[in-house]
Amino acid sequence: MTFDPLNPIEVTTNVSNTPPIQHQEINTFSRTLDFHMREHGETAVDLCKGIVLSDENFTSSTLTAWRRGAKFPRTVKSFEILGRIEKRYGLPPNYFKQKLPHSSRASLGHKIANINAATLRRMAWHLPDDFERRSPSEKAEIINWVQTVIISKSTSYRQYHAKVNKIPYSIQFPLIMSMLQVQTSGSKFKHKTETRSLQASNPLLQEVADLVKFKTAPLTPLGYERNGVWTNITAHLMVSNLGLFYGALVTSSPKQINQLHISHEQLCLALLAFPKAWDWYLNWRRERRGFYTNWEANMLRMAASLVNKETGWLRQNPQLAENLKPIKDLITEADILAAQNDWNGICDLAYRHFSSRWKEVRKLSRVHRDPFEPILPILEAESPLKEYLKIADEVIRYLPDEKIYPKFYAEGIRSFLMLRIGLHSGLRQKNIRQLLFCPRHGKHSSERSLTDKKCGELRWCHKDNVWEIFIPAIAFKNANSSFFGTKPFKLALPDLGDLYKHLEDYIDKHRQQILGWAEDPGTFFVKTAKVTSANAAYSQADFYNAWRSIIQRYGIYNPYTKRGVISGLLPHGPHNIRDVLATHILKVTGSYEQASYAIQDTPEMVAKHYGRFLPQNKSALAAKILNEVWNEDI
Repeated sequence: MTFDPLNPIEVTTNVSNTPPIQHQEINTFSRTLDFHMREHGETAVDLCKGIVLSDENFTSSTLTAWRRGAKFPRTVKSFEILGRIEKRYGLPPNYFKQKLPHSSRASLGHKIANINAATLRRMAWHLPDDFERRSPSEKAEIINWVQTVIISKSTSYRQYHAKVNKIPYSIQFPLIMSMLQVQTSGSKFKHKTETRSLQASNPLLQEVADLVKFKTAPLTPLGYERNGVWTNITAHLMVSNLGLFYGALVTSSPKQINQLHISHEQLCLALLAFPKAWDWYLNWRRERRGFYTNWEANMLRMAASLVNKETGWLRQNPQLAENLKPIKDLITEADILAAQNDWNGICDLAYRHFSSRWKEVRKLSRVHRDPFEPILPILEAESPLKEYLKIADEVIRYLPDEKIYPKFYAEGIRSFLMLRIGLHSGLRQKNIRQLLFCPRHGKHSSERSLTDKKCGELRWCHKDNVWEIFIPAIAFKNANSSFFGTKPFKLALPDLGDLYKHLEDYIDKHRQQILGWAEDPGTFFVKTAKVTSANAAYSQADFYNAWRSIIQRYGIYNPYTKRGVISGLLPHGPHNIRDVLATHILKVTGSYEQASYAIQDTPEMVAKHYGRFLPQNKSALAAKILNEVWNEDI
């Protein structure tokens, strides 16, 4: 007989004549596994040979990682291996599983085998510790709540997207996208279905590439006129939108609506000058969603700009009409002949039509989503900023033991700093994601260098003895707005709530702990290095998902685990923090101008997009001032 090193109860073992041992302070899965392997005199290789079948894909390196605490069992197969170890060592069922950081993950692995491993990992945190002992109906209730509120598409708009994305459509321009060198979300442009993997034909690819080259060139090409220049990001967006337009024309999904069934060879840039094609596309979009949005109106403005009298790219390239081919219900042979004989006349008609349609669609368009929906409980609080700060405090409250789990601890500090820097700065996610850093005694990057890189830097200001964020104006989306006036942005971070302590600890040790063996991208925030993802730089989607994960774990109040701090909150990304700051200042001051200062924007933009300043909020603020007169009389 021997003793469980964690629980001093007798457990039968298959090793005879083993002397009793004293109870030891072994309180983690890795330490427990290591203890039993040493007690039985087995290495990871020995144990692997004893429990793993020859045709199974499981190596001793995984056991070594478990033993060191570098990894934990997370898949159904891993739990099966744990069960074999328990049987081999004569331990009770679920002995190791109960010592995992989130033991409920184990019960999921066996009780809900139809859930994939990735969803399993996301769900584990949100299940109560006594999940295994709950009744089947309670388990089903908990799982349904987690899937509905935490994992799945929570808002009505996200639910809509989940539905329509099952019938995808798009024409891809991979060579142009790679030329633009814009870091994308990955999954958005890597599609598995046949419909989404369609690529543009070579003639169409060349035509769109010429358009992009014209619109992104530093100087207007000789012989042409141009109004405005596209940045690489704008060009990337425009090409993506054109891909949706052409994708709708050639989609052949059996579930799709209003299909034309035309071939790729019939697609060309000159199609954009034909009102019938655009009217078909507008109706197709409306039937797909149920109403018009500003997206359709903006696409019509782009179409009008392409046929503009002096600066339109289509207008200045009549030879594009030579590539037109008849399309049933859209373009006839007579239309093509008229375009080739009088291209200017076709462009004039198109411009008038697009201008008229733009006004009509704009009047009919509806808001496709409520940007405030996920954070309504915060915005409705008396102090939205104070309410959101609770999430950062919750992150600190659940930090693990740094000595036992150094990487998890480092990731917790990273989450805390993401929230705090966002709340103090009000920056867009791009500016936070691309923020460089300079150690306290390092040499600052010059403004010229940061301007060339179009990003900012977190650094120590020796003059004022503060950590500050310095960002050149050109790095901002709205660099030409009245807020900047071409001047750089500089913000001193306050030393409040242990911000400096955690910030300096992150720079000195936690950041490197997260990086591991990955190449350092130089940004302040870095991703955890993984075998499947060696790039430590955050993409737009990565950063959004990281923020959303923080909200899922620490923000949303879970009635079953009692974790999380805000009831009714929904998962959201970093952009919503700008809504929180703007709304907070509006509730306190009533000033759109002061609210715009907090998010580096203009009062007009705050009023239109960011501040949720309802009539009752305005009345309450005015009443507060007026009621002071009554207090004076008393």
